[in-house]
Formats: sequence, structure tokens, C-alpha cells
Amino acid sequence: MTLAGTLRSTLSPDVGLDLGTANTVVYERGGGVIVSEPSAVAYNVATNEIVAIGRSAKEMDGRAPARVRVVRPLNRGTISDFRAAQALIGTLVDRALAARPRIAPRLIASVPGCATDIECKAVEQAVRAAGARSTTFLPQAVAAAIGAGLDITTPRAHMVVDIGGGTTEIAILGLYGVIRLRSLQIGGDAFDQAIVSRLAAARFVVGQVTAEELKLQLGFVGRAPGRDPVLVSGMDLHSGLPCKREIDEATIGDAMRDGIAVIVRAVCSVLESAPPEVAADLAETGMMLTGGGALIAGLTAELGSRSNVLATVAVDPLLCVARGAGEVLGSQTLLERLRPSADRLTRWYQSLRIGMRESYSP
Repeated sequence: MTLAGTLRSTLSPDVGLDLGTANTVVYERGGGVIVSEPSAVAYNVATNEIVAIGRSAKEMDGRAPARVRVVRPLNRGTISDFRAAQALIGTLVDRALAARPRIAPRLIASVPGCATDIECKAVEQAVRAAGARSTTFLPQAVAAAIGAGLDITTPRAHMVVDIGGGTTEIAILGLYGVIRLRSLQIGGDAFDQAIVSRLAAARFVVGQVTAEELKLQLGFVGRAPGRDPVLVSGMDLHSGLPCKREIDEATIGDAMRDGIAVIVRAVCSVLESAPPEVAADLAETGMMLTGGGALIAGLTAELGSRSNVLATVAVDPLLCVARGAGEVLGSQTLLERLRPSADRLTRWYQSLRIGMRESYSP
């Protein structure tokens, strides 16, 4: 490498970006995960001025005055508010790399399999507008697998199930490629909404933030772990007044049951479609769970019993996509073998994907 090339690589970092529906994670190769913040942007509706980004914006959700609106730039894995997405990406990358002088970073962004051509272009434009020197797109499932430590360069097949805030990616990988892929528009946000709906049916109203906390504290699949009920503040629909109620595990598990069933059926469908030799590999290598949904109590046991394939949770599952994306930049061979053209990304996905684009509404 020339002196100029060495200087450029030193000052222009390699950055992996997991632009998630719930959280955005920035990973620098050699530096690890340096920023992980909620994917939220708050702006003044009168002036259109952005007033908060990330964690501070999420804290305003449901509490801000009428003049402030809190938005999540991504919906089910794709951009729904371009300006907010651009601001989110630019701000978080700047926060991550502000400690040292630099030129624009080389960046890899993950894209879900359910993204359309227009949605992929929106991600590309937002990332480039945020100041990246060059941008490469990587399938989200591939990034999750690499970030979880799976070796997808050999003929032996590996399986990853990445359950994020807006989407779930289910993939079988080997020899630098995707053998089978299914993308669902369901994730942690759908579970939160199901909890809100379940409690509303009992005449008790809570917000999305409270529903997310209940999911994390009491969510489960299969047999309840036996945790104590949680006292929650909300609004009583009978009186229209604030009140508190104890919410138990059974209520939260019941609310999440249908959404979990969609994911389990999809995992089994992908396995059933696998060639015999691939299925034999997976009987040995198992499946790796990544994303926030991997932490749902009882999910690994449920997937294992329903699929006859051992399921395990990756180390730091919420960070796998960003970590994998960043690590790809460290291997030129891996990068070239995995990098599809941005213009052909969706068609490439569609040629591999099993079935149609799927969504779930509780």
C-alpha cells in the first residue's frame, strides 16, 4: 500500500452501520461498537428544526409538548422519513468518530431482504448524504452471521435467524453466499404493538415505551419462567384517569404468541426447503439467533423443539449486524465476494427469497 493509501485508511475509518427500526448501531473495525442509540428523531413542527436525536429523542416520545414531534425514521426495516434518517445517520456517525481527525469514512450498511428497489435507493441516498466516502450494501442476514462468528466461507452450511425491531431475517449460508433466505416484516415493534392491543382490550392503555419495557421484563415463549408481576402506570379506559395495574407474565406471553408463531413457522419452512446435504450440515451446526428478539425467554427452546435443529443465542446479539458489516471491510476477498451491486440488490434478494414479502399486524 502506498503512503497516501496508508494515510487514507488511517484517517478514513471503516464503519459498519446497522440502521435498525428500533436502534442504530455504529461499529468501527478495530474499535468495536462505538455508538448504539435508539432510531428516533425529534423535531419542532412549527420550524421543522431537529431538536434531538437518538436516546434523548426517544425519551421525549409520548411526553413532548404538541410543538415537538418524535418520529422513527425507519418502519419495518425501511426508511419512512428520509430527512430524519439522514440526520440520524450523520449525527450518530459523527458522534462515533468525533474523537479524532478524519476524512469521510468508508461505510457498509445492512439492508433487509424485504426492501424494495425504491427503499434500497432511499437508504443509499441517506447514507451518502450523511457524508460517507464510499458506501457498500450488505444483506442483513449475512452481516448478522459474520458478526455472530459464523464462517460462511466454507461449503458447510450455517443458519442465522436475526430478529430485529422491524424485520426478521432467516437465512442459510455457505460458500460466501445465501442458500435460502426468508424475510418477514415482523419484529420487536410488532410484539410491542400486540402488548398495547392486549392491554387495551382489558381497558388499560399504555404507550409503546411501556409496552417495550413489559416485553423485556415479562416476554416469553412456551413455559412461563415464573417472574413476579410488574406494576405499570397507564390510563383506565373506564374512568379516563391515570391508574396503576399489575401485569403478569401470562398476559404478555399471550400477547406475543401469534407473532412468535409466525417466526417459528417461517424458520421451519426455510429448513423444509433446504437440500438434503444442507439439512445434514444444519443438524450439526445448528442455528444462531441474533437481534434483540433472540433474548426472548424460551425462544431458543421453542425453535429447537419445533425444528429439530439446536438453536443458540449469539454473544451480544443486538450488535451482530453492525459488527459483521464492519468486519467485512477488513477482508478484501470477503468484501468482493459478498458485495452485490446496489442497483441489483433487490433483484438479487428476490432471486433467493422463499415466498413473498410477508408482514404481520397484531
